[in-house]
Amino acid sequence: MNFSQKLGLFILIVISVLYVYISFFNKDFKLPEYNRHEEKPPVYNPLEPIEPYETQDPEETSEIQKPKEVKIFILDKSGKLRSVNRTCDTSVEKSCFNYAIKELVSAPSPWEKSKGFTSEIPAGTKVLSIRESSGNVLIDLSSDFETGGGAESTYYRVRQIIKTANANTSSPVYLYINGKQANVIGGEGVMLKQPLNERSLDE
Repeated sequence: MNFSQKLGLFILIVISVLYVYISFFNKDFKLPEYNRHEEKPPVYNPLEPIEPYETQDPEETSEIQKPKEVKIFILDKSGKLRSVNRTCDTSVEKSCFNYAIKELVSAPSPWEKSKGFTSEIPAGTKVLSIRESSGNVLIDLSSDFETGGGAESTYYRVRQIIKTANANTSSPVYLYINGKQANVIGGEGVMLKQPLNERSLDE
């Protein structure tokens, strides 16, 4: 047996020993296999928009509420209706229209009084409810709204409601007194056409 034959026999014996060892003593050993179905890494496309990284649950993120200016109408020292602004905190108030009407009923503020502003709405008037829907808005005031003053005073207090309502919503607005639609206001019998608009008090 020459040298090359001896070398070939030695290599064959080594291979046989390795096969027996791998088959019977090292069962966890596996030759690497190519998985042709392995998912390929994503390819970066510079034209594809990148989604922003979110640091918290979107449902727990509330939009920043900004204050909103509303207008109410009261009388200046010369007796003319003038608009003044109020700041509605939208993070607190559910409805800025509701807020505007309540501010009107309680107006004027101490500073406005010092500047000669007044209101013809009686001090005891209460806002019983304000119901807003997609179709219209209903303002229900207490019967105190009709007390005191004459026809001129009643005219101006209704004008205050009309102008304030129309300045803060584009929906039709109806005025109620103690749950009943107010078609006649006060003892002087001021006629009121509804919904409220600039011609509601025209005869």
